[in-house]
Amino acid sequence: MKNILPKTKNSPLLRTKIKHRLGKVLYNNHHYDTSEVDLSDALDTFKKLGHFELQTRALSDLANLYHNTGRYYEGINLLTHHIDEYESQLTPVLLASLYHSIARLLEQVDQIKHALMYKLKKFEIEAKLEVSESKKAGTLYAIAVSYSDIGNYEKSVEYFKLAYEIDKRSADLSYIGHSLTQLSYNTYKLGKLDTAKSYAQHNLSLILTAQNKFEEALALQEQVVNAVSKAKGDFHLKNNSLLHLSRIHFLLGHSQQAKRLATETLEQAKIHDFRLTQIAAAQILSDLYEKEHNYADAYLWQKQLTELEKHYAKTNLDKELAFVQNSLESLNKDILIKKSQLEHSNTQAELSKSQNHALVILLLFMLISVIFIAFYFRSLSNKKLLNQKNAYLDQIILQRNTLFSQIAHDISTPVTAAKLQLEAMQFNISPRDDNHLQRLDNKLGDIHRLINDLSGIALLEEAQFKISLKPQSISEFSTQLETDLPLLITTHQYQYAFHNETTINTIDIDPVRIRQVISNLINNSIKYTHNPGHISLSIRVTQHALIFVIEDSTPTVSEQHLPHIFDHLYRVPNLATTDTTGHGIGLAIVKQVVTLHNGDIEAQQSAMGGIKVTLSLPIKTKA
Repeated sequence: MKNILPKTKNSPLLRTKIKHRLGKVLYNNHHYDTSEVDLSDALDTFKKLGHFELQTRALSDLANLYHNTGRYYEGINLLTHHIDEYESQLTPVLLASLYHSIARLLEQVDQIKHALMYKLKKFEIEAKLEVSESKKAGTLYAIAVSYSDIGNYEKSVEYFKLAYEIDKRSADLSYIGHSLTQLSYNTYKLGKLDTAKSYAQHNLSLILTAQNKFEEALALQEQVVNAVSKAKGDFHLKNNSLLHLSRIHFLLGHSQQAKRLATETLEQAKIHDFRLTQIAAAQILSDLYEKEHNYADAYLWQKQLTELEKHYAKTNLDKELAFVQNSLESLNKDILIKKSQLEHSNTQAELSKSQNHALVILLLFMLISVIFIAFYFRSLSNKKLLNQKNAYLDQIILQRNTLFSQIAHDISTPVTAAKLQLEAMQFNISPRDDNHLQRLDNKLGDIHRLINDLSGIALLEEAQFKISLKPQSISEFSTQLETDLPLLITTHQYQYAFHNETTINTIDIDPVRIRQVISNLINNSIKYTHNPGHISLSIRVTQHALIFVIEDSTPTVSEQHLPHIFDHLYRVPNLATTDTTGHGIGLAIVKQVVTLHNGDIEAQQSAMGGIKVTLSLPIKTKA
């Protein structure tokens, strides 16, 4: 074919690209001789122009041409030499493409294990590049085929299943059929005949043979051989098809047909150097002659079979040793590079060592400075805290002095009044009737309450205030409070309510202390609520708590003082009832009892005009 490139003033690179493309077109149309000339010229020109990527692609196309023309070793040498020489310059995409081409060529010369190694390398690169799903499925399929060829059917099925899952997402029936066919074959090899049959009917010939349905298998396999013989290329498939057809004839007892096909397979396998196929064909011929009791010819074929197996084993061993040697040489190169890098790193380390000494000294100085500053600020903080503690102690002492002064005044008043009352009755100045005795009893009651308050102060300050928890019926406790309420509230109107929102009717509390809490809160409301006034007590049981709400009418307490009314010795200043007796102890005891129950208590202004106190005690439900 004469040169059809147009005459143009364009750059040599453009003309070479056109020649490269023309070579691929000729190759695709099976004009291999002309295609090889154009691809070789393009390869040399790209190399001279220094265009590495185009050079690699042209070389890959030339290797594919060698594949289709049966020049497998030339293609393998061409590609492996290029990788050895330019590996550091190859991009992941180009490297994956070269691995693919080498694997195809190695398969044609029965170097299945080496082919598998390159396929796995290619898949590792593609996984990092995140290629399309169809491309990934193709690589997985190719890996699975190699595992199948070396007899590792479990691995083969594993990879075919991965490819099949991707094929199902693509919905391409052709790809699905191929994956199912291979799954059928490899699961059959694993002995799972029923599963194999369900994967695909396309591989029915092998399955029928395994089930001794030789006539049906023969008809199917003859169709396969006829179809494959018309196709171009793929000499492996042609030989394997003939070999299987020969095996079926052998099983059916068709000796002449089996011999003819086995002999034809053997000759074709020798042309393309398919060692494994030669061994399989020789085995069939040896078995045929032995079955015919022609032991002399059977012996000759068995001898040839032995020679083929020995030669195949030796060739594979030599190639594997060569591969190991190349790998070791590559490893030695890597070690030298790493050694050089390590020496460079050591030099850099020595250079930075002196800088590190200075940096350490600077860091130590900064650390000492930070410690000194921290110590200084810590001292200031401790001094400030000490001043705050002293101020707090001064405040407590002042409160105590005020309290003792008030207590002395409060004690002297009822004691003096009680003494005068007794003297008046003693000297018959006042009659000894119930009225005067009641007054005397009231004065003694005031003294008793004051003593109880003083006892409460001691318990709170010594942290000896304790409670005794026990199961208490909520309904019984509520009934008792409802009974006690009229005895407590005699000078005001009152309202009581109880509502249980759950089926819970028992709580662990100290009933004596809780009644004391309710009593203190009610007495506090009685003490500070203007008369006539109104006081209410409501109890509510929820899933998680027993809640008491005590409300009263005017007067109220400002928002400023509400958070402090439960503090120890705290009294609200400028309250309208400032002359009411009390020392800020009762509500502190209330707070202590609630805290020991792990409960909460808070005060807020009430809609009734006074104060609303909400007390919540937790209910522990059984798991």
